[in-house]
Amino acid sequence: MSQLSKTEQVLREMKQYNIDILALSEIRWKGVGQETLDHGYVLLYSGEDNHHQAGVGLMMSPAAYRTMLKWTPINERILFARFATTHTKLSVIVCYAPTNEADDDVKDSFYETLQAVTKDIPKHDVLCVVGDLNAKVGADRKYCPEVLGPHGLGQINENGALLVDFALSNDLVVGGTLFEHKNVHKYTWTSPDGKA
Repeated sequence: MSQLSKTEQVLREMKQYNIDILALSEIRWKGVGQETLDHGYVLLYSGEDNHHQAGVGLMMSPAAYRTMLKWTPINERILFARFATTHTKLSVIVCYAPTNEADDDVKDSFYETLQAVTKDIPKHDVLCVVGDLNAKVGADRKYCPEVLGPHGLGQINENGALLVDFALSNDLVVGGTLFEHKNVHKYTWTSPDGKA
């Protein structure tokens, strides 16, 4: 989503499916900012200063925007926002994790930053960590049944292990494994050779 014009398509989809808060990964926008879109929708974004790479965003309806208490752009891979709901507060962390092939120090830095953001969230908030974690957690629940549901896919990879460890450390679950889906809907990317 490297162009503002592409937000129109995303906005149409949000309206069609009645989505109030939508996390975006790899939007490739430079810098940090807030854009007011058609019909009062708002896009918050956090990207690299000098390159059209990585980047995360949070698009929201006018109703959701009115309930937002604060937002913090952490870096080009993490953005935080907090909302007031009827009964509690909702904290949302939007992520775009490094790929499984990235250097270990890059992945470790990402998860250290993510953990630092998470530890500052009040314990009574509902926490949603969303985005592209570039992880495969696998179908074997024996690895960590407290975190994984019965509907994973394939074999766990290194990023999957990092995600499971993060979820376990923060009393979270990997939501994509909780509900039954067709296999084609359990992944968002396939390598050109079809192996990943």
